[in-house]
Amino acid sequence: MLTKLKKCKTLKEIYEMLGENFFEKTAMYIVMGWCLLPILSIFFHIRWVGMAEQTFMYRLNILSSYQTAVLLMGVLTVEFLTAYFIGMILTRSNNWKNELFEFIKREPWNVFFLMLFVWIIICTMHSNDKYTSIFGTEYRYEGLVTYCCYAAVYMCTHIVKEAKYRKYIFNTYAVTAVILGICLLLQDNHLLYMQKIFVYDRATVFSQFNHFGYYLNMSILVMTGLFLTSDIKKNEIMYAAGIAFQLFCLLVNNTFGAYLGSMFGVIAVCIMYVVRTNNIKKILVPIIIYISLSTVSMSGIIPSSSGQNLKVNLSTFSHDVNAVASNAEDADGAGTGRMRLWKACLKMIPESPILGYGPEQLNEKYSGELGGVLAGGTDRPENEYIQYMVFMGIPGLVMYMGALISMMICQLKKIKKMELITIASAGCALAYAAGACFGNSMYYTTPYFYMFLGMTARTIKLENTK
Repeated sequence: MLTKLKKCKTLKEIYEMLGENFFEKTAMYIVMGWCLLPILSIFFHIRWVGMAEQTFMYRLNILSSYQTAVLLMGVLTVEFLTAYFIGMILTRSNNWKNELFEFIKREPWNVFFLMLFVWIIICTMHSNDKYTSIFGTEYRYEGLVTYCCYAAVYMCTHIVKEAKYRKYIFNTYAVTAVILGICLLLQDNHLLYMQKIFVYDRATVFSQFNHFGYYLNMSILVMTGLFLTSDIKKNEIMYAAGIAFQLFCLLVNNTFGAYLGSMFGVIAVCIMYVVRTNNIKKILVPIIIYISLSTVSMSGIIPSSSGQNLKVNLSTFSHDVNAVASNAEDADGAGTGRMRLWKACLKMIPESPILGYGPEQLNEKYSGELGGVLAGGTDRPENEYIQYMVFMGIPGLVMYMGALISMMICQLKKIKKMELITIASAGCALAYAAGACFGNSMYYTTPYFYMFLGMTARTIKLENTK
């Protein structure tokens, strides 16, 4: 290849010599690199073990290391995309205008995403604290720069066309999730000094156990997707075990919103799989696993340092729903205080309904609405959709929802011809989207949502199923 490259005299010749497959494989490796970031963070934690007594220094070093890794991966992804799009421009066909029109017609959600990205920039410039809106807070690290990383992950994953390459990405995520799951169980049982390496209970490399719950939510669907797309018996057994293990870890982690998200995702992906293949028999395995482990958790057999189980969570959830429906005195405490947070944020909307307040601009006004104290120490409403409406105004939320809904409608219309790995990706995205009703976006979990969206958005290619 080097010899051929030396003979190239123009950039166009270089791109033509490298070919589309080179860029597709490179995109795959970059996305796999994103999937491996939590493994890298394990080494960050080991590096700073023993700093737990100095909480500030521990958090500062761990967070800054992970944030730096995300930023570097984001820069790498953007640089690759820049090279890729330059190549597309240099090698474009004479009929590129019609091809662009067909692309927009085939994938209209990308227009919504582009509009949303431009709108985020406008909202950022409108922010009273532009620095924070651009770079984010020390903890969240989710300003405009991080949104650029999300967009880059989506576009990079979208380049990966081949089903086998997307399965490589799925498997990389799955292996990483298993390693983190093992760390969780060791940490929760105080084995191998894991409680010193990971000082936040049931969180492993993440800085809050709910964040790990968001990750496990998607990992359950990754295992489910790999099981449904496999036709090799030993692999099916391995992936079925993976479903059970990841669900077990989520029950130990005890993030109920993530549990509801994964339940919705499993149901959705199983329905799509049956519609696509007419194979009802295969979906019985993930459904039985889900029901069985949930039943075991309700009996109190699955241990967790949280001291709770699924029975307690379901009972609390039922009480909260009834409290909200009947407007009871304790309704604001529904969802471990989430209802109060939601109401506080919704009161902020009328003051800036169009441009919002800009990314990461909740703190001051949010605190005021809550009587001067941020409930539970949180600076987010524990609902991504309300969060986006506050940050980017009502138009921002409409663009975001327009992208997701148009993608869902367009792809469901073509489901009979859809690749199985695309259906698996859709299940992961739907699980996260459902869980997002009770959670926050974070710089180290949300990239995977856009990764799965990128794979869900792939152009349809008929796949042989057995």
